[in-house]
Amino acid sequence: MGAKTIKINEGFICENCGMQVPPAFKTCRNHCPQCLYSLHVDGDVPGDRASDCHGLMEPIALEQSSKGYMIVHRCTSCGITRRNQVLDDDAWDQVIALSLL
Repeated sequence: MGAKTIKINEGFICENCGMQVPPAFKTCRNHCPQCLYSLHVDGDVPGDRASDCHGLMEPIALEQSSKGYMIVHRCTSCGITRRNQVLDDDAWDQVIALSLL
């Protein structure tokens, strides 16, 4: 048996707003560029797709890091928080609104 291939930069339909989200260009997409919501699909390692939760990850804050701006997501099912990098094609009105919280 071969090793399982995990694809982490695929398009998807956002479970919050319904947008058909394309793959990212230079990195891996992990949230909707329109509403900034994500899904709790990763376990302890980004991209491992090892979580059984699959709850909606609500964008709750914006932070700055050495990688640039990061969206802080909180799972609406289990409460875990994760940080994801803001991408160039994210809706900047949504990103700015997060910075005001």
